[in-house]
Amino acid sequence: MTVSSETPALEAHGLVKHFPVHRIRQRLRGRGEVVHAVDDVSLTLRSGEVTALVGESGSGKSTVARLLAGLYPLTDGTISIGGATVRATRGRLFREHVRRVQMVFQDPFGSLNPVHTIAYHLRRPLKVHGLAKNRAATRAATVELLEQVNLTPAEQYLAKYPHELSGGQLQRIAIARALAAEPKVLLADEPVSMLDVSIRLGLLNLLAGLVKSLGLAMLYITHDIASARYFATTTLVMYAGRVIEGGPSEELVQRPAHPYTQLLLASAPDPDRAGRDPELLDAGEPPSLVNPPEGCRFHPRCPHAMDICRTEAPGTTELRPGHWTRCWLYSADTEADTAQAPRPSSAASKEHLT
Repeated sequence: MTVSSETPALEAHGLVKHFPVHRIRQRLRGRGEVVHAVDDVSLTLRSGEVTALVGESGSGKSTVARLLAGLYPLTDGTISIGGATVRATRGRLFREHVRRVQMVFQDPFGSLNPVHTIAYHLRRPLKVHGLAKNRAATRAATVELLEQVNLTPAEQYLAKYPHELSGGQLQRIAIARALAAEPKVLLADEPVSMLDVSIRLGLLNLLAGLVKSLGLAMLYITHDIASARYFATTTLVMYAGRVIEGGPSEELVQRPAHPYTQLLLASAPDPDRAGRDPELLDAGEPPSLVNPPEGCRFHPRCPHAMDICRTEAPGTTELRPGHWTRCWLYSADTEADTAQAPRPSSAASKEHLT
C-alpha cells in the first residue's frame, strides 16, 4: 500500500456539516440550534493507500464518510475527485460521483435488502451504471465479483438470500456490491466492528489486497486505533467534529502528541498491562455538539488544559514530517503558557493518562 499518485483520488477541504435541531420549544422561541457534527475537516485520499479515521462514538467519523459519498449535503467546504470539484447533488454528474465513491456500511445485515437474492444485489449497480450490456455479461461480472471477495464457488451464492449467509459472508457481499460500480474511492465505515473477532483479520486482509490490486483509495473508519495501526498507511484522529492529529500510522501510535490520542491509546487493550488493571484517567464525557466548548473542544477533559485552550481553537503544528497536531501544548505561540504547564513528552503524557 505504498503506491501514490500526484493527483489525489479524493480531496476534502474545510468540510462542515450542521444538523438542525427540531424541537417544538425552539420553534416557538424562534431559535435555530444546530448539531455541529463536522467542523472544518480536511483530508486527502490517494490511490493504493488506506487512510484511517479514528475516534470514539459520536465524534463525527461516519458523518464525514456520508459527506464524501454524497449521502449528506455539505453545510460548507469542498470535495474534489481526481482534481475536479464535485458540485452536483443530483443528475448525471452526481451519479458519476456516486459511481467513483462507494461505501461499505457497518451493519452487513441492514445494508442488504432481505427480500432480494445476492445475484440481484450485485446486478443492480451494474445495471444502474451501465457496466453490463447483456445477461451473459452480467452473470459473468457477478461471478467475478464474488471471486474477488473470496466467495467460491460463486454459483452457490447467487441464488441465496441475505438471511442464509453469515455476517462475514454478508460483509463480503457488501464489498462486492461496492466494487461492482468500479469505484476509485472506497469508504469503509467500521466494516468489521459487527463481526466475530475470529474473522475480522481475514476481512481486513481482503480489503488491503483489493486496495493494492485495484489501486483503490480507501478511508477506513474505526474506533479501534490498534487496527488502524495494522491496516492504514496514515491515521487521522477525530474528536467532537474536528480532526485533531494526523500522521503516518506507526509514527502516530509510537509518538502520540495530542492528549486525546494518548487517551485513546491508553484505553486500548495492551498485553503488557495484563494483570495490572490500570486505572484510566476519569476524563468525563464528550461535549454536547449542540453547544460545543469554546476553544479546544477537548479542554474540559484535558489534564494539561491552559487558559488559552478555553478561549481559542489551536492551529496546526507540524511535529515531524507528515505528523501534525492541533494542540496549544505544541504551539510556539504559547511558550509563556507552557512554562506554567510544561509540554509533555509522549512517554510522560501517556504515563499521566494511565
